[in-house]
Amino acid sequence: MVNPDEIIGPQAGRPTLLEVDERSVTRRLDNYLRRILKGVPKSHIYRIIRDGQVRVNGGRVKPDYRLRPDDKVRIPPIRTANRESDAELDLSKVEMIQTLYEDQSILVVNKPPGIAVHGGTGLAGGIIELLRAKRYADSFLELAHRLDKDTSGCLILSKTPDCLRSLHASLRRQEESAYFHKTYHIIVVGEWQADVQEVNAPIKKARGNLVSRVIVSPSGSPARTIFQPLRRLNGFTLVEVKLMTGRMHQIRVHAASVGFPVAADRKYGNVSTNQQLARIGIKRQLLHATKIELQHPDTGVLLKIEAPLPDDFEQLMSTRSNL
Repeated sequence: MVNPDEIIGPQAGRPTLLEVDERSVTRRLDNYLRRILKGVPKSHIYRIIRDGQVRVNGGRVKPDYRLRPDDKVRIPPIRTANRESDAELDLSKVEMIQTLYEDQSILVVNKPPGIAVHGGTGLAGGIIELLRAKRYADSFLELAHRLDKDTSGCLILSKTPDCLRSLHASLRRQEESAYFHKTYHIIVVGEWQADVQEVNAPIKKARGNLVSRVIVSPSGSPARTIFQPLRRLNGFTLVEVKLMTGRMHQIRVHAASVGFPVAADRKYGNVSTNQQLARIGIKRQLLHATKIELQHPDTGVLLKIEAPLPDDFEQLMSTRSNL
């Protein structure tokens, strides 16, 4: 077997077989290959996976396949460019990532809006790549969950494979768990008068759209969100949100379904209001992951971690008159 830290790319003319090391366990295949194949364009990495030239244990897998202990990854012969470590990443962005909590197993950061959690098509890299490049180059680090690119706030990462498996299990059971809760804040268009409103409406991905979009549908997956309006703001409302299930775009779709779309939401929001918000510099959906409460996978201690409201929230909340 070849030590992946000693190669730039597979040896010319023949495939290379790599055995997955401990720090790569649970890592996505595409991210693993991007670390191994420095200098190879992301588009080419996705192509060789899609074409079946990359094999895991002799079989075809998808880019989001999670590597397991002792997996054997076959990589075809590839001509690599000059190796310039992390040349595609804008490493200055790592200074924008604030650490909210860290111990030997868990890292929680305050994700800035406008930075994806991981690289992908058209993206040089995201939070995970930036952190690996600058702070955790020689240690295990994986995302425990995801936030949309334009969503800010608490993002959990795991520093050990065992912790990652435990966090994933907690996330799957969050609706009935007394030890895992996520609280968000949003600013919605309109003055929401209700005290507390629960939306229990199944959602699913819409078919036939080129962009990822979710709709409320009886045939969708169960989704439950609890909204508590906190403060009315001259045509807008600051709302606290308890996310009881974790579906794609759940908060944004449920808020829009009851007539209060998230402010500046380009996918599910109000077009004319979004245009007005853009004129004062607010160009991303005002959705913030404010607080996470979880039982520590190792110690059992209940952690409560909070991220302060970002500047664009404060900007709109301080606006004295309608736009």
